Amino acid sequence: MRALLADLTRFAGADANVLVVGETGAGKDLVARALHQSGSRQSHPFVVIDCPGLAPSLLESELFGHERGAFTDATTARAGRFEAAGRGTVYLDRVDELPLDSQGKLLRIVEQKQVERLGSGLSVPVHARVVASASEEIEQAVREGQFRTDLFHRLRVLPLRVPPLRERHGDLRPLVATLLRGISASLDRPTPRVSDESFALLEGHQWPGNVRELKHTLERALMDDEDGVLSPDDLPGDLVSPVRVADGAAPERPTLEDLERRYIAFVLRETRGNQTRAAEILGISRKALWEKRRRFGMN
Repeated sequence: MRALLADLTRFAGADANVLVVGETGAGKDLVARALHQSGSRQSHPFVVIDCPGLAPSLLESELFGHERGAFTDATTARAGRFEAAGRGTVYLDRVDELPLDSQGKLLRIVEQKQVERLGSGLSVPVHARVVASASEEIEQAVREGQFRTDLFHRLRVLPLRVPPLRERHGDLRPLVATLLRGISASLDRPTPRVSDESFALLEGHQWPGNVRELKHTLERALMDDEDGVLSPDDLPGDLVSPVRVADGAAPERPTLEDLERRYIAFVLRETRGNQTRAAEILGISRKALWEKRRRFGMN
């Protein structure tokens, strides 16, 4: 994390495009905002584009903007996201989930540094910096032809990787303390103490959902707490259950895939099967959630 912070500090003052990669819930959005707020563009807009949420039919209108009468519902002229960002930052959240044909339209803006509103023949220069986020599988997607090589290299001028929580367990205690203070303040109640037994369970978990999963776990635990001390009884058993050890045998540790499947099942139970809400909590698109459920055999 110190290395990430050092790179972030160096990159904040640059104008080159940045690609932030990492697992779901690791904190890519926070890194993107920190880049914007630490540089000279902080007084300008930070415009977020949720790439999986862009309908292909509206993509050009959203990115490029449109003039009045450009299409049936265009009753007024509207600037696109890149134009609206001015000299600020355009954050392409989960850019690797854009369909291939949409990637080509995005490449046009990134390469040419200009946009042309639908229904207009006038090109407008783009001054915003582009920061994009993607999963760590984006390079595999490039190799398999699912993500354009030219767009990948245009976005990945300055690369940043946010390590998953399981690679930085030393951060767990300060993260728990920070998150608990924030959650307690939002609930207008004192910050609880975490028992040693609970910390042992938290430190033994692999956190496939990373910091987002940790936050949701603490929120649920805080709701169950009655005495100001988070004990193992307050923690979700299916997330932080102790590793089973048979007599004379090595611990039966679950695989990362097992943990991911369990976490998705947990979130689906919490949302009572609401796919949209579950995908939002998991930080993935509904399509990605559907694909994971299919892969894990979760009907």
